Amino acid sequence: MFNDVRSPELFNWFYKISQVPRGSGNEKAIADLLEEFAKERGLFCYRDEVNNILIRKDANGDGYAELPPILLQGHTDMVCEADAGVEHDFLRDPIKFVRNGDILKADGTTLGADNGCAVATMLAILDSDDYCHPELECLFTVGEEVGMDGMNAFDTSLLKARQMINLDSAGEGIATVSCAGGVRCDFSRSFELYNLESNAKIYSVSVSGLYGGHSGEDISLGRANAIEICARILRMISGESPISLISIIGGDKDNAIPRSCQAAFAVSASGDISAEFNKAVTLSKHEMCKDDMDFKAEIHELEIKASALSAEDSARVIDFLSLFRSGPVMMSRMVDGMVESSYNLAICELNKESFRSVVSFRSSEEASLDDLTLKMHSIGRITGFTSECRGRYPGWNYAEVSPLRDKYIRVWKELTGENGIAIGIHAGLECGLLLSRVPDMDIISIGPDIKDLHSPSESLGIASFDRFFDAVLKLLEK
Repeated sequence: MFNDVRSPELFNWFYKISQVPRGSGNEKAIADLLEEFAKERGLFCYRDEVNNILIRKDANGDGYAELPPILLQGHTDMVCEADAGVEHDFLRDPIKFVRNGDILKADGTTLGADNGCAVATMLAILDSDDYCHPELECLFTVGEEVGMDGMNAFDTSLLKARQMINLDSAGEGIATVSCAGGVRCDFSRSFELYNLESNAKIYSVSVSGLYGGHSGEDISLGRANAIEICARILRMISGESPISLISIIGGDKDNAIPRSCQAAFAVSASGDISAEFNKAVTLSKHEMCKDDMDFKAEIHELEIKASALSAEDSARVIDFLSLFRSGPVMMSRMVDGMVESSYNLAICELNKESFRSVVSFRSSEEASLDDLTLKMHSIGRITGFTSECRGRYPGWNYAEVSPLRDKYIRVWKELTGENGIAIGIHAGLECGLLLSRVPDMDIISIGPDIKDLHSPSESLGIASFDRFFDAVLKLLEK
């Protein structure tokens, strides 16, 4: 599949790690692989209790031993998403590659280029003595996609380097030099269930076909949120005929825009809901961007026996979900076109008498994170839902002086003849968390062309991955 690439060892490592299931929280097997890799090559390896791995390799090349060490860093976990109807066990099944020319994707699932490209890059460099570099430290962290748990737990006093190349960005010739911080808020509430009247009609509503995407990088693209559309449908139906909720489930990742949502509910036998359903669907279609043109909403009558929430409690759940309008809250006043603050209604689940929902929010300003946290708690108090905010991680502010950033811009120009650029992003990176504990670390974040992260449409540019690898090697050589 990769016999035409310039760096086959890079792609071979990417394939090898893609055979190892490594969803967030399931990183033991990939950590085993990394530890065995280091042991076989006689490299220093430190593994902590959460499965972070630090590997060191001596300098290689004349004069490089006199240079200060440099840190390469990326995360081993990946977001596990599959298209509807695709059977894939992310705890056991390998990722199946599908190549179309220069584009590499997976067969109906996320590809794991985020951040498998980093893992493969570090392994390819550590596995070879053909490249010149100072002493290398390679840090492989876990749990980045669910709150940067690995970086939170890692003992940064072990690091010698004060220059770090984070390999968790996307986009050729781009040095990311600042990012947003973030928080997740869990809402929950218990309800009593009631037996439905014998003549009640039971329906299911499903919303599907939405594009989804990364809740940070893609939040400004106007992509629809399946939970919010489902809530709108339920709200408009309940305005005509009170409903009793049986279940609702949408989204399954804190950091992804939900692509689908399903609900089951009951109405009185005399209720006619078709007109309100059609009106809600038409309104939703009218507001959608072109990415969501495969949107589909369906309603079906069910022949089942079930218990449900009261009409009053059902209205509470629907009102709560209807409060949110995911997307940018404020645009940056410092950088044109960059989102400063946003939130995303990521998960909701009503299962029997227990309801939970997760809202993730981000900002490049710590004060705004404080404000959004207080607002989430206010929403909880007003609606009667318990709120608990967790997993806060700091943003990463632009450094006026960064020799590493300047060096990367020069290297990219030398390699491609094109001007590199430095940008800030609205997504979260582990850089801010590490910098908060190692404040004298000079950091940039780079990566190849990866598109549609956190969705089954995720793709990797093959030639771009080759060029990215060249850039990393040249940067180390410099």
